[in-house]
Amino acid sequence: MISSAYAAAEGHAQSSGLPQFESSVFASQMFWTIVSFFVLMYLLNRYVIPAINDILDSRSKKIGEDIQQAERARQEADRLLANYRDQIERARQLTATTIDEARIEAAAIREQALAELGEELNKRKASALEEIERTRVQAMEAVREAAVEIAMLATEKLIAKSVTKPKAESMVKEALEHLEKNRIGMH
Repeated sequence: MISSAYAAAEGHAQSSGLPQFESSVFASQMFWTIVSFFVLMYLLNRYVIPAINDILDSRSKKIGEDIQQAERARQEADRLLANYRDQIERARQLTATTIDEARIEAAAIREQALAELGEELNKRKASALEEIERTRVQAMEAVREAAVEIAMLATEKLIAKSVTKPKAESMVKEALEHLEKNRIGMH
């Protein structure tokens, strides 16, 4: 059929120039065009459109699953982010607590070191004062002995008699007491 329409179209094309508008073949061409259109529509509705709908449905389902999976992943990421933020906040608090404890411990160590230093200085001061007192007592004894000897020599020369050491010591002691009283009275 198509070959006869083709042959007729070729013969008419040579005679008039536009065979599709020639009235002898126009009605049959319209009939076959309409029949071909409805056959094509039937085939499209029967095989192609359901296949396309199946493909679109599967893609839609896949996109929906991907969206749900992305939403679950986003929720999981939000949960992990909140968890990490909590961990960071706990770490900051722990760090702040540790720093505060270290400061308190450093202050305690410093206070302890100052107390120990004060005790050591007080011990050294007491030791130095004891040493000074011992040295002063020894110096006073040495001065007293020297004064006794000088007094004995001076007295022997003045009196021309010998004075005993105990007598000289008592005289020096009396003289020193007299000097101390006079010195205290001057201040």
